[in-house]
Amino acid sequence: MSKKTLLLIDDEERILRSLRMLFFVGYNVRMTTDPQEAIKILRDEKVHVIVSDQRMPTMQGSELLRIARDTSPATMRILLTGYSDLDASIASVNEGEVFRYLMKPWNADEVKKVVAEAAAIAESSFAVQSHVDTALDLPCDRPRVLIMDYDETTAKTVHDTLGDRCEIIWASDAQHAMEVLAKQDVSVVVSDLMLGDTNVGYILKTIKQLNPQTQCIVVTSFSDTSRLIELINQAQITRFLPKPVSTGILARNLESMLERFHLVRSQPALQKRQAVAPISSPQEKVLAGNFMGMLGRLRARISV
Repeated sequence: MSKKTLLLIDDEERILRSLRMLFFVGYNVRMTTDPQEAIKILRDEKVHVIVSDQRMPTMQGSELLRIARDTSPATMRILLTGYSDLDASIASVNEGEVFRYLMKPWNADEVKKVVAEAAAIAESSFAVQSHVDTALDLPCDRPRVLIMDYDETTAKTVHDTLGDRCEIIWASDAQHAMEVLAKQDVSVVVSDLMLGDTNVGYILKTIKQLNPQTQCIVVTSFSDTSRLIELINQAQITRFLPKPVSTGILARNLESMLERFHLVRSQPALQKRQAVAPISSPQEKVLAGNFMGMLGRLRARISV
């Protein structure tokens, strides 16, 4: 079996050499300090995983990963950076659609594990790539969109954009949202991070564990970079839109996420690209466990 190709980009050669030491045995390692050369490699070669730094002199890593997404959709994208930068984190979600956001200095075992997982997923993605563009959606119920937000403006935009094609459910508190999720799967979630005093990050993480095809849009004024990085890795949120967000931007992203839901649902191999990292917070692990238990009890009661 041929080695999978790993492409490393960083403006510091010493970083590239250090990373190469982790992977030179099991991978065909390509590395460069020049984002333009990285783009050429992506065009000319089959690259399974691209790992990019964020802050580089000629191009931001999130921009490079956006180009990588368009140039080689099957390639898995990882951002590895030494800066906890909110703008970079947002761009990595909205533009690069990264698989993982990792921080320097890295943990060698974690990086190797993430790259191995990404490489295996990429292999599956390349196997079905020729069918993705022409894939037809499977027969399914009317798509459901769950809104988890107090904001009436958000709810109105969702209704105006998708109301003629989707079942729209608006939950303004966490309990209502969990009851909805117990009764049925949802296609797209549009959520603030706070519902009253409840941080609903653990709900988003649990949703993605249960249903990889569900697409999550976070619309919030919450601006904690570390929390956003957690949501990228542990909830695979697909869009992060800081409030106040224009109705036009939200509407465009809703259309995009509904289309993406249909695509992922029709191509089961693509669901692997939505795989999430385990929840890291001990408190959230407990909350997620309680939530899963509640879902099980409610679904059992409904099925009786």
